[in-house]
Amino acid sequence: MNEKYSLQFPFTSGAGERIEKLTLRRLKVKDMRAARRTSDKPEEWDEPLMAAMTGLVPEDLAEMDLLDYQALQKRFQAMLSVATGSAAAVAGDGATGEMVSLSAQ
Repeated sequence: MNEKYSLQFPFTSGAGERIEKLTLRRLKVKDMRAARRTSDKPEEWDEPLMAAMTGLVPEDLAEMDLLDYQALQKRFQAMLSVATGSAAAVAGDGATGEMVSLSAQ
């Protein structure tokens, strides 16, 4: 099941494409395996998994506005919670990056 997400602050990818909406796809086992190959630290898996979920490369995620990134991170965590009953179950020890709330102003 794919879900659309409209960015509050569209941006231009490294390939020169204007990105205004993202299609979020459910993650697969192969996505988790790829994330585990990037690092043995679960707290470093969010970015490669979010890249897989959105179809973006990590470099494009880095160019995303922080408010959009945090909203996307919340959707990512919610997708994991629905799939496993707990996002911590996927990370192993529950370690994830800290989310800091920011105002859109």
